[in-house]
Amino acid sequence: MKTLTKSFVLLLALLVSGLCRAEHPHGLPDGLYTEITTERGVVVCELFYEKMPMTVVNHVALAEGALGPKPRQPFYQGLTWCRVVPGFVVQGGDPQGTGEGGAGYLFPDEIVPGLRHEGMGTLQMANDGPDTNGSQFCLMLSAQHRLNYQHNVFGRVVRGLELLPQIKERDTMRVKILRLGTAARAFRADEATFNALVAKASRYPGPREPGPDAPFDDPDKILPKEWDRAKHFNFKLVNFQRFTGIRLAARVYAKPPAAAEGGPLDAWLAREAARLGVAQRGALAIYFASTDAWHVRIGAESAAHFLQSGPNGEKAAPATSVATAVDDLLTAAHARSAEMIAAMIKRLAPEDPITDGRRIKLKADAVLDGLIFKLENR
Repeated sequence: MKTLTKSFVLLLALLVSGLCRAEHPHGLPDGLYTEITTERGVVVCELFYEKMPMTVVNHVALAEGALGPKPRQPFYQGLTWCRVVPGFVVQGGDPQGTGEGGAGYLFPDEIVPGLRHEGMGTLQMANDGPDTNGSQFCLMLSAQHRLNYQHNVFGRVVRGLELLPQIKERDTMRVKILRLGTAARAFRADEATFNALVAKASRYPGPREPGPDAPFDDPDKILPKEWDRAKHFNFKLVNFQRFTGIRLAARVYAKPPAAAEGGPLDAWLAREAARLGVAQRGALAIYFASTDAWHVRIGAESAAHFLQSGPNGEKAAPATSVATAVDDLLTAAHARSAEMIAAMIKRLAPEDPITDGRRIKLKADAVLDGLIFKLENR
């Protein structure tokens, strides 16, 4: 009898083990995944469905034929990678294959502090400005923190990372959703769920153009005009406040404005911080090209968090003073921008040399990203 009982228990264990293997034939932990079959191999991305439900519902529902143009069918099957920029991004999901098409609708931004463009394999939504997400998505080929708070980060590559640099423009794709585990199988990705999430989502609340009262301004027009860099900085800072509640204001000037002359610079900076609503919570960053110098003020209520945050926002031993912490931030930002400038010089064609405007843009990226890392609550 004991032998029979042991045999039964062993058989039951084998059955359970077999069921588990059948449920997870891909050798992945429980979760929701998008399996993208490319001409170079299969890439599998984990989807952040708990943190990014609206964006993930959109992707899953399109892939499974629950959203998109009627008659509904799996949307991504046979589409091409419409844009490939070596070292930067591969982009797909456009039925036109031009980077201009979509699924016939747009939905709002969904951004979670701490979900960043950390490195190769970050999965994010392509867009044409705030709240213009559709069907197009990107797989990053490198860290691109300048895109934080401008694009929905909703997944990461967990298999096939080495294939990303091999993808070519016009290569085709097929997309299949993998639901592993109880929670992933229960995740609803249909039109009703998507519409409910869209209805609850916030909308872009700030000015769409830089200006004297906007979070970002370039009054002397020293930033590059291509891609309207000043406008995109403004989008980023509006979204930072939208999703964190923390206001960050920044300006780039050719030289100190007349209002800053004839008195202590710190007094003018304090007045600007108060005028722009960051004297108590948030920060102000101002750059003068004439001296190649940044000036940063941290709001009184944000100082404690700023002091206790490391370069990437991690909790760290408190700095001795705000001034010391700002100096450390600017030193790190200078090093990062120098690396980015060197990389751009290497990448540009001889007939397209780097300009002062491009240098300033990269310096602004580094300083603003450093401030965001230290101010956001991850």
